[in-house]
Order: sequence, then structure tokens, then C-alpha cells
Amino acid sequence: MAETMHCYRHPNRETRVSCATCGRPICTECMRQTYVGIKCPDDAKLPRTARTGAMKPNQILMSLLVGLGVTLIGIPVVALIFDLPFQWLLSIAAGYGAGTLIYRAGGRNGGLLATTISIFATAIPYLVWLAPDALTGGTANVFGFVSMVLAIVAAGLANRRL
Repeated sequence: MAETMHCYRHPNRETRVSCATCGRPICTECMRQTYVGIKCPDDAKLPRTARTGAMKPNQILMSLLVGLGVTLIGIPVVALIFDLPFQWLLSIAAGYGAGTLIYRAGGRNGGLLATTISIFATAIPYLVWLAPDALTGGTANVFGFVSMVLAIVAAGLANRRL
């Protein structure tokens, strides 16, 4: 059975309802019905875009874990992309897909943190493959750097849904 909670504004009132946005327990007097569920008075009066980018700790953790997975899986994917024709187009698709995964793992909040995680998780696999050539002063893989930039931009754009 669920633990009994008390309204955050009326501590003497028991409730089993919590705000759909912030998760605080609310009583029947405090709850506000919105088109996305029941909310507390504080969150109900905010416009929808005011909550964009506000990630809870578990959403941050999920974004970081998915970002790490994207990075690890991305290394062999980038190697495959470099061996195929139209690597720039495949890079855009891979970057957008990586950004979308991280965006969804973070509770679809987007914001600067999710965008940053997406950009770094997308860039690192490319840098693993491009760094040796760049460190030796080679310019043989200019298309690789262009593909990396396109993938990074696509990953960032996947998180800018407001």
C-alpha cells in the first residue's frame, strides 16, 4: 500500500495525489486540473515553457547514462560511417538519433544540460577516429571533420524542442 503523504501547503491534510510537474503532494483544495494532469498551484500558473530545461536528478542521471552509452556505441558506428558513401548524411542521421535518445532519457525537458550531453556524446566518437590524423598534422580526413560538425549540430537540434 502507498505511503500516506501530506499536502505541502496544508501539512495536516493527508493525500495520495501529487503534482504532475514537481511531484509534491497536494490536497484536493490545492490541486489544479490542467490539460496535462493535476498540478500544484505554483506549477499550474507557470506557462509550459517555464519548465523546459528543469531536469530532476534522476533525469540528469538517465541523460548522462544514455550519453555514455551513445559514446561507447558511437565509436564503432563512426568507424562504419567513415567506410560508407554519403558519410555526411549518415552523420546527420546518427547525430539526430543520439540527440533524440538523450532528449527522451532526460524526460523530454531539453535545455542546456541535455543539449550539452548530446553534443559531447556525439563528438567524442568522432574525435576518437579523427584525433590521430589531426595530431600528426594530417589533413586527409577533412570530410570526417565536416561530418562531425554536422552530427554535433543535428544532436543539438534534437534537444531544442520547446
